[in-house]
Amino acid sequence: MSAPTRRVWLFALSVVVSLGLCALLFRQIAAAEVGAVLARAEPAALALALGTALTVNLPLSALALGSALAAHGVKVPRLLAMKATLGHLALHAGASFVIGKGARALYLARVHGVDAKSALGGELTLLGLKVLALLTLAASGALLGGALWVLPCATLALLAAWVWMRRRGATVAALAASFGWALGMGVGQLAVFALALRALGLTIPVAALLAWFPLCLLGAKLPLAWLGLGLREALVVVLFRGSAPAEALLGASLVFSLLEQVLPGLLGLVFAPRFLARTLG
Repeated sequence: MSAPTRRVWLFALSVVVSLGLCALLFRQIAAAEVGAVLARAEPAALALALGTALTVNLPLSALALGSALAAHGVKVPRLLAMKATLGHLALHAGASFVIGKGARALYLARVHGVDAKSALGGELTLLGLKVLALLTLAASGALLGGALWVLPCATLALLAAWVWMRRRGATVAALAASFGWALGMGVGQLAVFALALRALGLTIPVAALLAWFPLCLLGAKLPLAWLGLGLREALVVVLFRGSAPAEALLGASLVFSLLEQVLPGLLGLVFAPRFLARTLG
């Protein structure tokens, strides 16, 4: 089986997994109840969440990409990093299975003339830093909740990850900058979810949000479900059970998915044709 064919099958499987998880969720939680919760959503909070997703988290993502590439000796203009990020988001929603996960690195290599191996190294470093940032936020929430044993474990994890990235040739200053942007993006995603909860009339303690929602985001990064849809919602409902009604938690997670995944991907469609042409051409 060729690589493109395999990616098509994996993409189809991820869609099936997402649909299956959503079906299981809606067997346990009535769709009418979720719809009733969403119908009562506060427009101002939703608008603020949308603004945060588009005007804060997207630029932070592009800045984190630029710093991660710089850690591997690749310097790209911020505008190009933003275009690559938007095009990548659009393709990630569907067409990414055609060209694989290295699409953005290949695009940057062909458009900007950078070394493809270094660009891919920057992408992998960025992925590692995003995971590390989310784990840092989760550890912060656990510490706020009184779980002091997390501190030595988190410190060792940070040191191990830092040594691993340094051994791959990444520079310290650029790594620190990229980690800072990734951490800011994680906080921004937490803010979007908190605003989605607020729009639905829910309030969850900060310690619980910090401890559990980053784990939901990490779970959604697993290559199992399309855009993490279904998997992220299931994790939110399970990890926050008892904090709010299940239908409200599911509704808030769906709002988050719309604001952080679907809408930025639609915005990226403006850049997707050129992105795809440059990558495949």
